[in-house]
Amino acid sequence: MAASEARRGTAYVMLSLLAFLIALLCHRGVADVTDGVAAAGAATTDEAPHRRFEYKYSFKGPHLVHQDGGIPFWIHSGNAIPSADQVRITPSLKSQRGSVWTKNKAAFEHWEAEVTFRVSGRSRMGADGLAIWFTEAQGLDGPVYGAADKWNGVGIFFDSFDNDGKKNNPAIIVMGNNGNLVFDHQNDGSTQALGTCLRDFRNKPYPVRAKLTYYQKTLTVMINNGFTPDKDDYEFCAKVDNMVIPPEGFFGISAATGGLADDHDVLSFLLFRLTEPGKTPPKPETEIPKEEKDKYQEEFQNFQQELVKKKEEFQKEHPDVQGEPIDDLYESVNDREIRQVFEGQNRIHLEIKQLNRQLAMILDEQRRYVSVITEEISKKGSNSGTGQLDASTQQLATVVSSQQDILRNLNEFRNSFYESLKQIGSAQHQVAPPGGAGYDSIQHFNNIKEDLHLVRRDLEHLVQRSAQNPAEKAIKCPELPPVPSCLSTVHFVIFIVVQSVLFLCYIMYKSQQEAAAKKFF
Repeated sequence: MAASEARRGTAYVMLSLLAFLIALLCHRGVADVTDGVAAAGAATTDEAPHRRFEYKYSFKGPHLVHQDGGIPFWIHSGNAIPSADQVRITPSLKSQRGSVWTKNKAAFEHWEAEVTFRVSGRSRMGADGLAIWFTEAQGLDGPVYGAADKWNGVGIFFDSFDNDGKKNNPAIIVMGNNGNLVFDHQNDGSTQALGTCLRDFRNKPYPVRAKLTYYQKTLTVMINNGFTPDKDDYEFCAKVDNMVIPPEGFFGISAATGGLADDHDVLSFLLFRLTEPGKTPPKPETEIPKEEKDKYQEEFQNFQQELVKKKEEFQKEHPDVQGEPIDDLYESVNDREIRQVFEGQNRIHLEIKQLNRQLAMILDEQRRYVSVITEEISKKGSNSGTGQLDASTQQLATVVSSQQDILRNLNEFRNSFYESLKQIGSAQHQVAPPGGAGYDSIQHFNNIKEDLHLVRRDLEHLVQRSAQNPAEKAIKCPELPPVPSCLSTVHFVIFIVVQSVLFLCYIMYKSQQEAAAKKFF
């Protein structure tokens, strides 16, 4: 009995251990499954959100403004100057303020803004800076970089003036406000900043780009420093987590100057709506109210009616133009080919004229060399008296004969060039109809091509002849007699002595004047 009870106890212990091991394995399996689900959820959250461009909250050149000087879907105030390619928020004058704001409120849960701007000035330091806003109300004018204080929203400040003297500017500062805080100008807002980074954005070779992303209550600021034309070369600047901003608000850009001044130019402001992965983005048709659609449709119909009226008035005022087909206003294929042919002839004509001028210069040089060598031969012949030429005279005669051959060849080249010029000129003055100008143009080009081939062959022959006569290369022109020195040694010594005496006299005179002046003190 005791042995059987011992066996039962041992079996009970073994069963207990086996149950514990099974429970432990099951727990680990559940934990692995939970971790896998969490990882899958994290993977889904790490997916990039869907971006959709919002044209009503953006602007970009060229043709940025209307005829009346306004920006579509935006308003500008203060000293802001819109132009075709950019918006100058403030010019480089003292005590200027300006801003631009969207006309309509944006109700986006997540968004991303890409701002391209340039801050430039002549001074070493700038003032005051530029700000990008998303606020509940439009701050058209105020002391905070040209916008109103006590805003409800977020502002990203590009501060270029060091108010607190800590040498921590230029800087980029992220600041939120619930409508009750007053901006701390004396400390550059450092006591109220939610995020900051030191970046120099003034006087860069390329425009500076800022990417502001508000996604899942996190604001991220990325900066392209303006040293490269690459638009996607961003670097991290600041990040603010758990940031709560108004659900609806206006986007804006403002700038201000003080005692110092910079040009604050905004080249583009592009806004994108972000949608979380897995969610369907809203359709564009649902955003436009029916009243606004009807308004745009009515404007379009009015425009169409005015266009028809203007066409009828134009036809009444110009009855001669009514029967002309509209195709005559454009260039046909044959006309384009003829124009290209004549443009090519014109270029060839200009090249040959330039070659003709260069040949004329070479002929003048060769004639001058021949005349000089002929004079040397005549001088040496008169000095010899007997009429017999020495070796140098024979060499000069060889040079003269070669130069005369070169002159003859160059004259032939020049005549051929002149004939080519006449042919091209006659071809340019003959304007044939579009249908039958192909054969004559081809014939003229063939003639020009043959003339150019002849010129090239003659030049190659001349080069070969000059290379086959190495004795001619060794011939040198007679040297000129040495020029006597302009100043002898005696004259130079006399000049130095006279200059030294004059210098000593000047020093003595100057010392006497100073001594006389000291008597009065």
